[in-house]
Amino acid sequence: MKQLSITYPTVVLLLFVLLPASAQHRKPQYLQYEDLRPYHFGFFIGLHSQDFQIEHSGLVDENGATWYGSVPSYSPGFSVGVLGDYRLRDNLSVRLSPSIHFGSKTMALVSDQPDCVIVMANIRSNYIMLPLNLRYRGARTDNYRPYLLCGLSLGIDAGRRKKKEIQLKELNTYWELGVGCDIYTPYFRFVPELKICLGLDDIFEHNRNEESDAAFLHYTNAFQKITSRLLVLSFQFE
Repeated sequence: MKQLSITYPTVVLLLFVLLPASAQHRKPQYLQYEDLRPYHFGFFIGLHSQDFQIEHSGLVDENGATWYGSVPSYSPGFSVGVLGDYRLRDNLSVRLSPSIHFGSKTMALVSDQPDCVIVMANIRSNYIMLPLNLRYRGARTDNYRPYLLCGLSLGIDAGRRKKKEIQLKELNTYWELGVGCDIYTPYFRFVPELKICLGLDDIFEHNRNEESDAAFLHYTNAFQKITSRLLVLSFQFE
């Protein structure tokens, strides 16, 4: 049986034949020069969930009851906004993304008395958020580029209602942390992002001066501090 021998010219010829064929199967890189632009704009839509971090005072009301609150379940809200991104370096940018988050949460109020009826307080909050974030991006791989995000945000509660069991303040500040990924398409960047917004201020209204607020005094005295939290999943188009 004759032994098959592969010579150097044969190897070179095979490379010239196989390399162009394999290159045809490589996915093209879209928007190759998009990251060199000094700034760009976009918009986003998404979903979010609202929550509270609650600290109780432990005070006893006139009936000898101590009241407690919790958020037993979560319901999704709708988010929409615009964004502007300014490039500082190849992997670092600063981002301003004004947004509105329409939603609500339900707090369950219960006392330590055995015959207590659980009071369900629906709290509606439409947050106008003005976040300023730094975005650190990793190296691009094909049409994907992941990033981390952090920054601060000013929040305005435009949907709060008075004459409720729980009343919240209008202004709040948030610390934001997030992760996302730039996905390059032939015409735009599609960017899914998940971030958490942690409230820094006590948003619970301790001083309620209206006459109708007297009926809710035992709820008002029950809380030492309430801070707000949001979990936001957005889909950006840049």
